[in-house]
Amino acid sequence: MPENTSILDGPRPLPFVGNLPEFARDQKTHRVLERWADEYGLTYRFRLGRQEVVATADPAHVDVLLRRRPDDFRRAVRSSTIIDEIVPRGVFTAEGDRWRRLRKVATQSLNAAYLRQYFTTITMVTERLLRQWEAAAGSGARVDVLDLMMRYTLDVTVGLAMGHDLNALESTGDGLHTRVKQLFPAISRRINAALPYWRYAKLPQDRRLDATVREIEALVGERFAAARVRVAAGDPPSNFLEALVRPLENEPEITDEEVFGNVLAMLLGGEDTTSSTAAWALHYLAENPDIHAKVRAEADEVLGEQRLPGDPGTVGRLKYAEAVVNEVLRFQPVAPFLLLEPTSDVTLTGRDGSELFAPKGLPIFVLMSYGARRDTERFGDPDVFRPERWLEGKLPPEALPFAPFGAGPRYCPGRNLALIEAAMVTSVLGREFDFEPDHSAGAVVERMEFTTFPTNLNLRVRTRAATATR
Repeated sequence: MPENTSILDGPRPLPFVGNLPEFARDQKTHRVLERWADEYGLTYRFRLGRQEVVATADPAHVDVLLRRRPDDFRRAVRSSTIIDEIVPRGVFTAEGDRWRRLRKVATQSLNAAYLRQYFTTITMVTERLLRQWEAAAGSGARVDVLDLMMRYTLDVTVGLAMGHDLNALESTGDGLHTRVKQLFPAISRRINAALPYWRYAKLPQDRRLDATVREIEALVGERFAAARVRVAAGDPPSNFLEALVRPLENEPEITDEEVFGNVLAMLLGGEDTTSSTAAWALHYLAENPDIHAKVRAEADEVLGEQRLPGDPGTVGRLKYAEAVVNEVLRFQPVAPFLLLEPTSDVTLTGRDGSELFAPKGLPIFVLMSYGARRDTERFGDPDVFRPERWLEGKLPPEALPFAPFGAGPRYCPGRNLALIEAAMVTSVLGREFDFEPDHSAGAVVERMEFTTFPTNLNLRVRTRAATATR
């Protein structure tokens, strides 16, 4: 007979609050979950208040949970409802048939056929980023790496999504570039709140959030109207919004609300996750001069006299820079877990053949990156940052339990764009600048607010001296 969750091992809960105090003390949910997996096994149970919860890092469970979405498993209702209040009717929270329809739309708009058109935007923004770093090198100013990477990815994402040049990189003062990065923390605060107070009385931070969402909605509406005009005139789609104008065959036209939800989801996914990955990559170059030297040597060989890659194919030849990015995704995953629940009673079979009964609605924390930092057979020396492991022909980048972009039907459609951006930044900045870590604000540490990101990641940069090869 399958095991009932009540007989799984796990941390001892306290009366009424369950195991919530542990999360309050650490504030890094994924690290708490991973420590418990070390102690209680790959699949264990705990309590959030009076709610029984299961967490699993068992590769067999993870595979089933990811590949049988959205039919048998969905994002946890509580989380999905809260996200939907902020990011309405987008592919991020959609389930069932609505998800299938919106997924087709998103996939069509982000497929490889558009990469060359999108690459013009990526190149323009990367050139702008280079100028920012050159100015910092000239003045000796400290570079707040995450801030610049967030501005960079926001410029790229807004350009790709709407054909609009936000120019967050060169903007000063208050603006959309300062407000968008508060969306994920707002989602995190609400998911972790004991009561949904914002539905009854809004604090100043909630009113700021509403204003930001309205500002983005107005911009999306304005740009979508322009996209309709361009497409009606016979121009080929050059951005995400223009690709959305033409409905898929046998599908109804996408609504304005769905357009806004999809674009906002794209902004969130592109801005926070890609920026964190790129920032961590530069951190590890600064901390490991030998790795930095290899990135630079590869860029010299591949780019030659070019300052930037000329097309996506050239970025694809930057194999070592890509390996650095893959190692960052393994070592510092931006989204290390998902919270799912079964849509009906199911029985899961573990790697050891044991069966686990999971009733409909049971919250299940899926630890997608646990094995990539614990499996010494597949990832030798997992505590060492070693990009070379991705060039040795032994590790398929998307093989479970390493799934930074998910797996199965809900695999992230923006994967190719994210990897191009992160690899390009790693290679181009690594080639042009020498890095010196600046710990004057404190040690570089990881923080979690719905996704994970580095804090105190500052560098001093110097322009690379001319060499005989350039």
